[in-house]
Amino acid sequence: MRCGAGGVDRPAVSRIRLREVRPGDLEALHRLDQACFEADVAYTQGQLRYFLSRADSCGIVAEVDGALAGFAIGHRSGARGHVVTIDVAAAHRRSGVGRALLRELVRRLEESGARRVRLEVDLRNDGAIRFYESLGFRESRRLRGYYGPGLDGLEMVRDGEG
Repeated sequence: MRCGAGGVDRPAVSRIRLREVRPGDLEALHRLDQACFEADVAYTQGQLRYFLSRADSCGIVAEVDGALAGFAIGHRSGARGHVVTIDVAAAHRRSGVGRALLRELVRRLEESGARRVRLEVDLRNDGAIRFYESLGFRESRRLRGYYGPGLDGLEMVRDGEG
């Protein structure tokens, strides 16, 4: 799939520049993922490499002033898209980076044929849940123990535009 954008870099909001993930980005993406998530939730470098190597994967990097501000990874299987992760550096949260990444990822997944896109979020993360809802996601089901014993997740879905 390779993101369905034909390799074209797309400007997003003001200083945010979106581009496809490059092979040389892996180490920096792994560091950011480790900073964004608890150790038992964050992905290993090997897992990130796997997600990005899939034929149906889409990896997008957000840069602000030439520096990594965030990234998103997703993939499509048939008519279903899945947001694997969306990571935003602490200094760039609530600045539009996450919104630009998620909008572009969902757009590319839908453009490639996804009619429904899903993601998982920690049930305790009210801010993230509200953020996803603002972008058209709705609660689908509760995922008991998804983040560990007693730590439930929430599956959220967004139906395509057409």
